[in-house]
Amino acid sequence: MGLFDKLKKGEAQRKPVASIRKDVKGKTPDVELVPLEEDAIARELVKPQTRYIKKIVVTSYADLEKISSELQAGNIVIADLTPLESKTEILAKVAEQIKGMAQALGGDVAKISKCEIKLIITPSDIKISRE
Repeated sequence: MGLFDKLKKGEAQRKPVASIRKDVKGKTPDVELVPLEEDAIARELVKPQTRYIKKIVVTSYADLEKISSELQAGNIVIADLTPLESKTEILAKVAEQIKGMAQALGGDVAKISKCEIKLIITPSDIKISRE
């Protein structure tokens, strides 16, 4: 008996496909099927939130409201305070307001430029490393 004879003998012992299908149809699945609507809802819940890094040039107190709304939306803000450089009193008050706003919202603030007055302000779930 040769090698090919052994292979042909193995094929003769196999079950026909029709009998296998009957066996499978009779069994109930162990896995619970999820309806399509629930699957779409689950994907929507797990979908990551889109966030942005936004630059805001601060020229007056009115710009603080923009910064606050962006932080509440979960975005990172780069505040450019260089237009207030000549007005030191207003600059100090605006910087203090930004710092207080970030603390109230649970965010973080750091200066990002030595030459210019630029601050990065992050929402509560993002922290700045100061190493």
